[in-house]
Amino acid sequence: MTGSITQSAKMESKIPNWIIWVQCTAFVVLYAFWILPEIVGFRNTALVVGALFGAYSIYQYRDSFLQKAAIPIWLIIALFIWATLHLFFLSSNFSLQYIEYFRIWKYAALGGIMATGLGISLFHSGPKRFLYVIYFGLCTPLIIYLVKYMLTSYGVLLGVELPISLLIYDPSVAIDVANRFYIPKTDYVAFCLPAMAMALGFLIQLSQIQKGWNLKDFFSLLVQILVIGGTLFLFSIQNIKNGMAYAAMLFIIFGIFFFSSHFRSLSWKKIAGIILAFLILISAIAFNVKKNDSWRTLIADTKIGIQLEKYSHWKDTIKYGYPQNEYGTTVSITNYERAAWATAGIKLSIDDPIGYGLIEDSFAKMAKEHWPDVGATLSHSHSGWLDLILAIGYPGFLLIFSALLIVLKHARLIIQPWAILAFWPLLANLLLWCTTEVSATVTFATLIFWICLGAGLSLTQTKSSHLQTPAAPTL
Repeated sequence: MTGSITQSAKMESKIPNWIIWVQCTAFVVLYAFWILPEIVGFRNTALVVGALFGAYSIYQYRDSFLQKAAIPIWLIIALFIWATLHLFFLSSNFSLQYIEYFRIWKYAALGGIMATGLGISLFHSGPKRFLYVIYFGLCTPLIIYLVKYMLTSYGVLLGVELPISLLIYDPSVAIDVANRFYIPKTDYVAFCLPAMAMALGFLIQLSQIQKGWNLKDFFSLLVQILVIGGTLFLFSIQNIKNGMAYAAMLFIIFGIFFFSSHFRSLSWKKIAGIILAFLILISAIAFNVKKNDSWRTLIADTKIGIQLEKYSHWKDTIKYGYPQNEYGTTVSITNYERAAWATAGIKLSIDDPIGYGLIEDSFAKMAKEHWPDVGATLSHSHSGWLDLILAIGYPGFLLIFSALLIVLKHARLIIQPWAILAFWPLLANLLLWCTTEVSATVTFATLIFWICLGAGLSLTQTKSSHLQTPAAPTL
C-alpha cells in the first residue's frame, strides 16, 4: 500500500539554508553531549540555540498547525497543560514537583520546540546532505563510546595517562571522582538504540533500489553494518540485557517488513548483505547469553518476583537479601527486581490513576506510602511507561502515547528520506521505554524531542497530494 505526501516540499523553502545548518549543528552538539556529564554548558547552549531557530521555522510555517497532521503537537501541548494543572491542583508533593517542573519540563519544552522546528526545516530543505548530518549526530554517542573504549583498553598499554573523563569507567579511581563521569547503561540504550534503528531503516531503503547498487550504495551498506555492529558491541561489552532484547525486537520488525515486501525481487548481493547483518545480531546475542547467566533463570525469577507479599525482599534487598527460585538458587537481581517492581508499579497505578506528579522517583514515593517498610534504595519501576503513568497519571500517559502512535502512523506518508528519521528512532523509543529505567530528565526530554521531530516532518500533509512509495515500512 502506498502513502501520500504533499508537493509543497518541492516549493521554495521559506527557511534559508544557513538557518537549517545552524539547526543541524545544534542537534549534533546536543545529541553528542546530552548524556555526557560535567559539560552541561554545551548541552544547554545547543538546546537554547536550537529552540530559538526552531521557533523561527515554526513561525514561518505556522499555518501547517491547522492540519490534522499537527494533532501530535497539540497533544504534546495538552500534555504540558496537564502537567501544569497537575502541579497546582493535583500535586502530592508540591515543593518537589515545582522544582522538577522548572527543570525537566523546561528541558522538554525547549527540546520540543527545537525538534518541531528542525523537522519542518528538514522537510523543506531538499538536499540529502542535511540527513547525513543528522544521522552523524545520531551516531555520536556510539562513536564517543567506541573512542573511549579504545582509549580505556589501550591507553595503559601505550603508556598514556588519560583523564578520567576520556575513560569508560575506571574502578581504581576514587568512587566520588568516577561517579562524576559515569554514564548509566540506560542512557546508552536510550541514545544508541535509535541510531541502530535508523541503520535498519537505511537497509530497507537500500533494498528498494531497483537497479544494481553503485559504490555509494555499497558504502552505505558498510556504514549501516558498522553502526549495527558497533551498537551490539556496546550492549555486549556493557552487559546490557535490555539493549540486546530491544535490538532483537527491532531486527524481527525489520525482518517482517523486509522479507514480506522485497524478498522475491532481491538480488543475491542484497540478500547476502541483509543476512550478514542478521549474523552480527545472532553472534552478539549468543555472546551476551553466554556471558549473562540470568537469561537462563528469567522465567523462574519472574515467578518469584510477581509474588509481592510472599517474597517481600524487593522492598529492601539490603535488609532482606534475595529469595531463591524453583531451582534452589538465588534469583538474578535484575530479573527479580524488575518483575517485583513492575508488579508493584501496576498496583500503585491502579490505586492512584492520576499520578504522583514526579517524572523521577514517583514510584519510590508512592511505594513508601503504600508499604512503609520499603527501603531507601527503591527509585524506579524499571519501566519507563509505567513510571510515566505513576508520574502524570493515565491522562498524561494517554496524551504522550497517543502522540507517539499517531506520528508513527503519519511517518509512512512522508517521502524519502525523511520517513526513516521520523519512524525508526521513534519506534526504538517506543520499545525501550517498556522495561528500561528511562523516566529521567534527559531521556524524557529526548522522548518529547523524537515525537516532535516526527510531527514536524509530517506537518506538510494535505489533500492535494501525489502517490509516493512509503519511506517507512507499511504498517
